Amino acid sequence: MTDHPVNTNPDVGFEKEDVNATSLIKFLLWLVVATVAIVFLLWRLYFVFVAQEAARQPPPPIMKPTAAQMAPLPPLLQEHANRDLAAFRAEEDALLHSYGWVDKELGRVHIPIDEAMRIVAAQGLPSFLPPTPPPPAPSAAKAPGAKTAGGAK
Repeated sequence: MTDHPVNTNPDVGFEKEDVNATSLIKFLLWLVVATVAIVFLLWRLYFVFVAQEAARQPPPPIMKPTAAQMAPLPPLLQEHANRDLAAFRAEEDALLHSYGWVDKELGRVHIPIDEAMRIVAAQGLPSFLPPTPPPPAPSAAKAPGAKTAGGAK
């Protein structure tokens, strides 16, 4: 076998030793220590800011309601319900048993209920349906002995 010469470049070198592990571990350790210190300082700073903001705020109002505020509201009933109902029924009865105008311009009136029932019993209810057209008139009646089409009797 023939040995081929290796092409080498005198300008290209290589690293003769590995990475310094001690320096790398020291850097990572200092990075962790700095991160923990910064987090701790920011955590303490948060509570300082919270205390300052609480000192600026007015105290909250006392929200505890009194016993009078917590008591349920009484029902809103009429003072004299029976008297009011009797007056209402008297007004209705007076309207049902009297004559009067509903709409003067259209000529509508109201009449006592007894009179209205008597009129309906005598005449029946009015029909509000349109009138039905009368059936068509029957054609001229055929006279006996008249000729039909075709000349047959």
